[in-house]
Order: sequence, then C-alpha cells, then structure tokens
Amino acid sequence: MTLVNTQILSLDISKHGVGDYVKVGQGDDGGTTIRALIYDNGGELTLTGCTVWLVVRLPNKRNYYRGQCSVSGNAATITVDESKLCSVAGYTDEAYFTVTNGDRTYSTERFAIEILRSALDGQKPAQNWDDAVQDLIDRGEEAVKSANAAAAHANNAASSANAAASTANTAASSANTAASKANAAADGADAAAKKANDAAASANSAASSANTSKQNADKAAEAANKAAGLANSAASNANSAASRANGAADDATAAATNALNIANSIASIKPPSDAEVEELREANEILASAVAELQDKYVLIGETAYVPSTRVTSYSGETLALAQSGISGETATLN
Repeated sequence: MTLVNTQILSLDISKHGVGDYVKVGQGDDGGTTIRALIYDNGGELTLTGCTVWLVVRLPNKRNYYRGQCSVSGNAATITVDESKLCSVAGYTDEAYFTVTNGDRTYSTERFAIEILRSALDGQKPAQNWDDAVQDLIDRGEEAVKSANAAAAHANNAASSANAAASTANTAASSANTAASKANAAADGADAAAKKANDAAASANSAASSANTSKQNADKAAEAANKAAGLANSAASNANSAASRANGAADDATAAATNALNIANSIASIKPPSDAEVEELREANEILASAVAELQDKYVLIGETAYVPSTRVTSYSGETLALAQSGISGETATLN
C-alpha cells in the first residue's frame, strides 16, 4: 500500500502568518505533497491565471530547489522530488511560494522545512534544481535533433537534384543527336526535290521518292521535338529539386539558429548552465558550418559568420582573404 504524505500550509502574501513547519525525509518513496492555502491580508487569494513556484534555499545555504505548482482556487499544490529537494539533510527556514500575475510577482512569508537524513549512503551531491532550466535544456536537445533531421533532408534533396541534372544532360544529348539527324534528312529531301524538278520526264517515280523522303524528314523532326520536350521537362525537374534542396538547407539554418538561441537563453539564466549547455552550442556550431558547406554560401547566425571552404582564397597569421566579399570602412559585405 502507498501512503500519501500531504502537508497543508496557510500562508499570506501580506506576511501576517506565524510561519509553518514541514518535515520531509531523504529516500521517501511516495513523494511529499505540499498544499499551500494562500491568502492576501487574510482573504483568499484567487490564483487562477497566476504562476506559482515553491522556492527553497537548501540547508547548506548555497543551493536552491525551485518547482512549479498546480493551482486551484487559492490552493497551490506541488509534489516535491526528494532526490533534489533532500540532497542536503538539515533545517532551513528559507522556504516560500512566489505568485506571478502578469508583470507582478509576490511572495508569501517564509516557512521552515526539516530534511531528515537517510540511514543509507549514496545521496547525490547538492546542486541547484529549477524546472524552468530543465525545460530549456530539453527544448535545446529537441532543436538539435530537428536541425540534424533538416540537414539530412537537405542532403537527400541535393542528391535528387544531382540525379535530375544528370537525366537532363542525357536528354539534351539525345535531343542534339535527333536534331542532327533531322537536319541530314531535310538536306536529303531538298536534294530529292531538286532531282524531281530536273527529271520532269520521270516525275511519278521522283515524286514518290520525294514524298517518302519528306515523310522520313517529318518523323525525324517530330522525334527531335519530343526529345527537346523531354529535355525541357528534365531541366524543370532539376530546377525544382534544387529549389527543394535550398529550402531544406534554409530549414537546417533556421533550426541551427533556433538551437543556438535556446542555448544562449539557457546561458542567461542564473545560476549558470552546466556543461550540457556548452555541448549544445558546440553541436549547433558544427551544424551551421555543415550548412555553409552544403549551400556553398556564407551563413550568418547572430554575430557569427560561417564560411564555406570554397570561399577561402588565402589564410596567413590573423589575415583571412575571402572570395565574393568586400570591406568599406567598418562594413563587411559577404555575397
């Protein structure tokens, strides 16, 4: 049977309460639920449309636990994660709830939490825990996955464009061959017509030969027109595939920009982000460089320009020379 540990507090954002006391223990299996009834100067505070957080400064006076609550009426409820809240055993009287409504944030009076030490070893070291930061990290990882998928689509589209271009070249070659044959047949028809005029005595025989030659010329011309049509269609398909490749590459660039923006958002949160956020930035920089190589053009993300290797004409010391670029005063132009 699972025992539900729910502890109910009465707190006031006007700080008129006498302070309550909550007891939790390391290694609790079911999770401690704290239900705070929040008042404003003694009257019930309606929490509908508000965002409520539980904030606890851990007993070591260095780390914090911050978790988001569900709300109903004037009640804010949270089931705490003991593996995070209870990473340090001891007593703290710096626990409170924050209530944010629009651009205003209020806090209740402080209450005390006693964290009972577990008899078992293996408790994780203390660190800061914030649900909002964890959500940003998860979104950053998802953005990296999307960017990788977009790059894969771009590569597939580029392969399709190359195949379509090869087909167009083959069709154009066939069209040229057919056109040459059509010209030769037309020359033969002209010669036959001239002989028919000169040989008026044998008009019937010559006319028959001329008609046959003309029919052959018409067939050859028709074949040339069909081959030219196939070449035009193949060229159109190649242009369409190339457009899709460019669109997929633009999607990859946008996904990389989004992932880098999320990484920068993570870095702006206090306390600072951990090594996973730095790894996320590095992965997105690698992806942005790959997109620059794929598109064979400069990619600008934020204040950083990623340069394809084909645009580098020379490199010496701290001097880099780039193709299709120029500098005027303090302005650099990349084409």
